[in-house]
Amino acid sequence: MRSSMKLFACQVLLLLLLMTIRQAKGEESHCTSVAGMVKLLDVEKHLIDNLEDYAVELEKKLETVRRSITSLRLENDRARGSTEEYLSNPLNSFSLIRRMNRDWMIWQLYMDDPIGLSQVERIQELREHMPTNTDVEEAVTALDRIQNTYGLKISEIAHGLLNGKQYNVSFTALDTYAMGQILFDQENYLAAAGWLYQSVVLMEVYKLAAPLELSKTEVQMVYAETLLKLNQNADALKVVNIALADKPNDIKLLLRRSEIETLIRTGTNQAPLLKKPLQTQGSGNTYQMGCRGQFPASTDARLHCRYNTTTSPFLTLAPFKMELVGLDPYMVLYHDVLSEKEIRELQGMATPGLKRATVFQASSGRNEVVKTRTSKVAWFPDSFSPLTKRLTARITDMTGFNLVGSEMLQLMNYGLGGHYDKHYDYFNQINSNLTAMSGDRIATVLFYLTDVEQGGATVFPNIQKAIFPQRGSVIMWYNLKDDGQPDTQTLHAACPVIVGSKWVCNKWIREREQLFSRPCLKKSM
Repeated sequence: MRSSMKLFACQVLLLLLLMTIRQAKGEESHCTSVAGMVKLLDVEKHLIDNLEDYAVELEKKLETVRRSITSLRLENDRARGSTEEYLSNPLNSFSLIRRMNRDWMIWQLYMDDPIGLSQVERIQELREHMPTNTDVEEAVTALDRIQNTYGLKISEIAHGLLNGKQYNVSFTALDTYAMGQILFDQENYLAAAGWLYQSVVLMEVYKLAAPLELSKTEVQMVYAETLLKLNQNADALKVVNIALADKPNDIKLLLRRSEIETLIRTGTNQAPLLKKPLQTQGSGNTYQMGCRGQFPASTDARLHCRYNTTTSPFLTLAPFKMELVGLDPYMVLYHDVLSEKEIRELQGMATPGLKRATVFQASSGRNEVVKTRTSKVAWFPDSFSPLTKRLTARITDMTGFNLVGSEMLQLMNYGLGGHYDKHYDYFNQINSNLTAMSGDRIATVLFYLTDVEQGGATVFPNIQKAIFPQRGSVIMWYNLKDDGQPDTQTLHAACPVIVGSKWVCNKWIREREQLFSRPCLKKSM
């Protein structure tokens, strides 16, 4: 048994080492794309099948042991029922001596022989396809982002009530405890306290099965430490006393109670440690209002819907359904632009090559992975396929712009809490390598490939506009003013996805080739 335990310990250490190496390499995040998480279900299936194989091996060994116990006990009971008569027979005596000398040595070796080594090795093989600690931390941050952006209650999230809609899913105490632990490590103590409290509540109702038992005392102590960080000393003392009711002689609990009582008695206080300002955790700012669908309806009579037949000659034959969304900046929404077949083809085309999205950082002069943008992307030249050629022509018809020199098509899929924080699409970089050849981004064209069940709106907080994804629709807006200067009214963000898989495709159009279709008009003094 000792040898098998040593082997298991070595294997665990090896798995941890592999995880550390993977994280050091900065491998792709699993939670930033729903399409990217699909393969995790396949990996989990292999793990479950592997565990079942392990159970079969255990059952075989257990069956062998139980069958042998029956025959061994039968012989021993017969001997002990008439001991003198049994031992007086030389055949019985010899058999007993032989059994005790040899058979039980074989049994010792059989019991010490480890089971499931091949299954353990299989888990090790699959480990490189499994989430790392960094993946779990990103998932925690994503759920916290959803909770904060939409003002959801932690207790409701834990029980599957998301933004007023009940889902047939709920968290276990292991889930809520992981949330609380990691948020505590991130110094987000206010949110951590809510999740740890839910862990305490769930552990009173549901008992976790082996080997995933969770120590109630451990959870209570982390919850108490979180309350202390929030300067809620009296509440922390209550939690410790509740823990002591189950373990009245626990030295660590008694010592911690004494320390907290001293804090309360001496009035040693400090300001609560909050990672986020209180005002961002309440009813919300303009961005949060937009994500929640709380912007007032427009009363501008100039905004209307019509068929666009004028942007290009082709639209005379096949006009687009156009909704004028805004005039400053100019913003239009086109409906029913993509067919179901085209959407499926785009998704199939992008899925194999999805990579973590990056953002250009002016300070470093290169694209970098940042926490403010969580999605996966794939890029395709305009001439990549007949479909991309058709999309390019369609964008030209919608905008009237020349796409020579513009950027490639970018397909994106958002995952757990996927979002893109407030940003501008224009570079505003004069004489930069980014704009020297083709100019700045004069316009953005954004295709919505999917509906999103909850969340995922494109929000323009400065003009209080929110566009919620509609499958097959396209939103287009100008990033530059008539004189070519950046339009700060175009500040926008992609709200976190609550439920659903958000797929989008966008095209950034450069200004250099639009000299005649939208000339730069300098304002007169």
